[in-house]
Amino acid sequence: MSSHAQAFETLSLWEKLASSDQDALRQHAQILHLRPRQILLKENAPFVGLHIVKAGNLKLCRRSGAKEQILEILGPGAVVDPIPLFDGGNHAVTAQAMTEAQVYRFMPEAARTVLMQSPATLNLLLNLMSVRLRRLATLANDLAFKDVTARVCQVLLEQAAREETHSKTNGLDRPLTRQELASMVGTAREVAWRTLKRLERDGLIDIQGQRIVILDAAALAARV
Repeated sequence: MSSHAQAFETLSLWEKLASSDQDALRQHAQILHLRPRQILLKENAPFVGLHIVKAGNLKLCRRSGAKEQILEILGPGAVVDPIPLFDGGNHAVTAQAMTEAQVYRFMPEAARTVLMQSPATLNLLLNLMSVRLRRLATLANDLAFKDVTARVCQVLLEQAAREETHSKTNGLDRPLTRQELASMVGTAREVAWRTLKRLERDGLIDIQGQRIVILDAAALAARV
């Protein structure tokens, strides 16, 4: 498994739980159905519960005016901003559906009760939070010191690993939109698109409508 795949695997909590802990949580779960672009929670909003993605994809982002910085894309099994569960503060990020999605919601007291009764689950959640903290530190470093091409290559490789479509054709069946890619990379949409086209001209990727095929993953990694 690539380092990119391992990083995303670590962020998924649900399948790592013991079946007894899954059952205990399900007893307190609401299932929320989200439309694409529907907001699950907003930055600075009060904490309403612990959320775990059941199906679909969500993005975690920070916004300032019209600008958006995507911090993470979450898939099934991932926990959505658990920090307020521990510090009692407001949400630090906005979580928005990118696709049709289903999310488990656990009310704060129910989630805390399960965590107190299951040290193993608590340790998993703390480990997940530490991984996210390291990724945020890496993101800050990348934005400060890596050029746009390196950041675009890194996002393509990570998304291929996360979607588990880095297979025989190395294709991304559900690529980011131009704006989402730009928001992850931290640049203008036009700059991100020009970078993609340059990578295509160099023979590293093939843009096929709504599909991106990675032709040379090693060459992409060398540019990160």
